[in-house]
Amino acid sequence: MTSKLTKAEQTQRTRRAILDRARHLFATKGYAATGTEELISELGITRGALYHQFRDKLDVFRAVVAEAYAEMMAHVQKRVQPLETNWEQLVVGCQAFLEVAQQEELRRLVLIEAPAVLPAETLAEFDQYGFGLLQESIAIAVREGELQAIDAEGFAHLVNGALNELAAWIAQGNEPQRLATAQQLIEALLVRHR
Repeated sequence: MTSKLTKAEQTQRTRRAILDRARHLFATKGYAATGTEELISELGITRGALYHQFRDKLDVFRAVVAEAYAEMMAHVQKRVQPLETNWEQLVVGCQAFLEVAQQEELRRLVLIEAPAVLPAETLAEFDQYGFGLLQESIAIAVREGELQAIDAEGFAHLVNGALNELAAWIAQGNEPQRLATAQQLIEALLVRHR
């Protein structure tokens, strides 16, 4: 005996289907080449069902990118969680962030499409949690005397900018060696003071 879905469950299932299909299309075709008509026809839903969930295509894209950022942070958290010291977490966390640039869907969504489509303020909002972790880790390293910096907050911005630029550099090239090079560059930037 199958039970009928509640209205809320149907709404949630439709939203999830839209996000999953949109993610695939945005990651393979790009934002500009993906039309709402393609989204609704492939899902077998009406335009009204799409607009009941999202204001427009940009709103769908924003939701897809927000989920992609959350996945990036989950990847970083998974890599740093078993580590015991703040210093190890700082270095490995930065390197793990760079690894995302070689994960095809995330690379395209976060590092190529999102900067071309979304305003810088939106990207900064998505990055707020990750930057907060980076900033806290750098502050601890400075406080514990492991890292020398004129200003911990300013240094966190420097490292964050370097990470974003290196990730874009990795994503734009199709050379596997770029990841290893970028990880070495970040490690060289984070010179541990003993």
